[in-house]
Amino acid sequence: MRHLASLFCAALLLSGTSATARELTVNKLAVVEKLPDMPMGQATDNVSLLPEDTAGQQTDSDLFGTVGGGYVHPFISISGEYTDNLYNVDLNTTSNFLTTISPGIWLSVPRRKEVPLHVAPNNTSAGGLQTGLPDYESFDRINAYVLGALDYKMYSDDSDLNDWGGIAEGLFRYNLRGGLSLGIVDRFTRGQDRFDISSSTAEQLRMYYSNVAIADADWLITEKLRAKVEYSNFYLDYDDTIDEFMNRSDNSFSVYGFFNYSLKTSLFLQYQYIDVSYDTAELKDNEQDYFYGGINWVSSEKASIHFKAGYQQRTYRDSVIDALVEASDAVKNDGFALELTFQYKVTDKTGITLGASNKIEESDSYDALNKDVITGTFRYEQEFTQRFTGILDLRYENADYGMREGSRDEDRYVARPALQYVLKDWLMAEIAYMYDTRDSSDDYFDYSSNTISFSLNSAL
Repeated sequence: MRHLASLFCAALLLSGTSATARELTVNKLAVVEKLPDMPMGQATDNVSLLPEDTAGQQTDSDLFGTVGGGYVHPFISISGEYTDNLYNVDLNTTSNFLTTISPGIWLSVPRRKEVPLHVAPNNTSAGGLQTGLPDYESFDRINAYVLGALDYKMYSDDSDLNDWGGIAEGLFRYNLRGGLSLGIVDRFTRGQDRFDISSSTAEQLRMYYSNVAIADADWLITEKLRAKVEYSNFYLDYDDTIDEFMNRSDNSFSVYGFFNYSLKTSLFLQYQYIDVSYDTAELKDNEQDYFYGGINWVSSEKASIHFKAGYQQRTYRDSVIDALVEASDAVKNDGFALELTFQYKVTDKTGITLGASNKIEESDSYDALNKDVITGTFRYEQEFTQRFTGILDLRYENADYGMREGSRDEDRYVARPALQYVLKDWLMAEIAYMYDTRDSSDDYFDYSSNTISFSLNSAL
């Protein structure tokens, strides 16, 4: 059993990513984990165990891939987490110990040593994703993958909060002759937003169901030119009627044009249209247009860059609301849009990752039409020994809410140092500390929290 990893799908980021899962190699284990909890309205999946990143040979009968990548990969994680501010409030804080058990399994054809794709939904992003999915490349004619995982959560402060969440995601891609590739990706989530005073009561669980479905056609026209079209649907539904103002369905269409400048460098243009339709808050229905230019660059095994920047424009379907927004300085309707990921392997044992994004997102507050979100992330990874690794995650987020009355502008900072130790080839332990604080122009939304966590993660 030489596969393992820590399935912290979160979200990670601190907000998401929603979000955005990251991959690192620890003693031959490819570990995908999430950063601290995402803000309101963003997914917070739990653990994710992935297989080792080493090459190996195996026979077709090696179902679990104990030598190399297999077809079937079961995993489980058990974690404990103490926090001094469970509900993320400024006054009358409550401590809690959270126990989480997270079993799961993933399968792939052909056999693989690592998960081919990870989808990190972000409930406040139009279309359900804060950043686009990376291109999936394979020389196999058919590629199929499916993953299912559950989280069982038990709270010491109030057993009525005990609940479960789960994810199911999959991919199918068919590569035809002539350079045409067709693909489908789907991600279903039953999750909860982190506790936050932004909800009607801090102690309320904001449970939701969401689904992201994506279909695309990718055509390598010549050695230098490539085109891609993509359609996606995002569905979001909260359990409680008090949160139904966030329920909506988004339909998105994108078209890309790529120029392969060299084997390592690709330039591209992208246009994206998103239609956002709310179930009950119809006055917030809107249409969005994005115009991007960008570059994908891989200089070597040590460095890579994904960068795109452009312009975002939002139009509200209700002409009266749209006219009021156009005349208002409090609600931002268009502006600069950005996505950036930079990875650099300083040495064989040291790596850094930088990330940044800027978009006008949907609101998680009843009193705001939208919010302008700027995020910055930094990760430092240091392998001390073959089995012992240290990680430092930092995140900054600024959210400027387009309020109907008054104003709300806030900064959130998160720092999370962690240590990971591989006990066996199939068992890894992690201990981490997280400091999370938010400073808002409205003191009502301020908070600071300290969290210590420990987990055991095992996989085949």
